Amino acid sequence: MIEGLSGMNRPKILTTPPSVEGSFGGSQMWAPTPLMQNCGCGIIAGLDAVMRIAGEGEISKDDYLKRFDEASRFIRPILLPGRHDKPKMIFGNEFLGSFGVSTGRFRRGIKKLAASRNIRIKVKSFVFGYEEKAKMYLEQGVPLIALIAAPFNNVTLLNANDVPFKVGFHWVTCTGIDDKYLEVSSWGGKYKIPLSDLDKATAAVKFFAVLPAPELEEKA
Repeated sequence: MIEGLSGMNRPKILTTPPSVEGSFGGSQMWAPTPLMQNCGCGIIAGLDAVMRIAGEGEISKDDYLKRFDEASRFIRPILLPGRHDKPKMIFGNEFLGSFGVSTGRFRRGIKKLAASRNIRIKVKSFVFGYEEKAKMYLEQGVPLIALIAAPFNNVTLLNANDVPFKVGFHWVTCTGIDDKYLEVSSWGGKYKIPLSDLDKATAAVKFFAVLPAPELEEKA
């Protein structure tokens, strides 16, 4: 048993992302601004993890967007100065002035978000040996998040119909893993990522397991 998941905390944690009017987890594409649609995936991943630990499985889209707005005050993307409502072309690509949520901002922000709801958590990250560790955490029902960093946009997300979507810098919620694919929640749907893509020399993936802090369990 993983530390922090026994006793009264265990039944509270949901094994899947929250359902938002039939979706499979939240989606930054519901955000009202192009900026958050572009860089809100880290906020979604953190919000969904905290909701799971709090035992919230179903919510309306309106209520979810209120939570998203609140979460964005804690899990904050890196923004450049200036306007962010219209994209600029940089090296042939559209850029809205955000580099997304960094790993440091994610760790600090999700802890602050959880604390705002009187939930204490700890975040464990790992890179190497991710297949075995991811399987262990997922079998325990631990909210597990992955950050994909692929500067050449060469990591593929396959939807339920195996239609491919290429990503570069993207946060996802992990929901399963086998010897070929990492199953994830992204954009409010179910996707799978070939492990061969994550193992490319031109891509990197870092995992974050979100657990209740042991102190919370002792006080429960």
